[in-house]
Amino acid sequence: MLVKRSRKNQVALPKALLERAGLGPEDVYFSIAYQAGAIILRPVDIEEKIPPEALARFRAKVLKGQPGDRTFSSMEALIKDLKRHR
Repeated sequence: MLVKRSRKNQVALPKALLERAGLGPEDVYFSIAYQAGAIILRPVDIEEKIPPEALARFRAKVLKGQPGDRTFSSMEALIKDLKRHR
């Protein structure tokens, strides 16, 4: 299988290859290594450190909007807005 590396050093993993390796949508973290001329990805499980309930309480208490706050749909939208207001 041939894949192309992007300018940002990103590579899309083909669906057929992921299925062959037994990986699904829940497999999102990988350990990466270089060994004997090959780049090796190994799936790993990451344990969340903050229980969902605690994160919800934190968001409810701390992340309250203030009058005049602005929200952005993406980092690009934020950067565009910052450049406009220089």
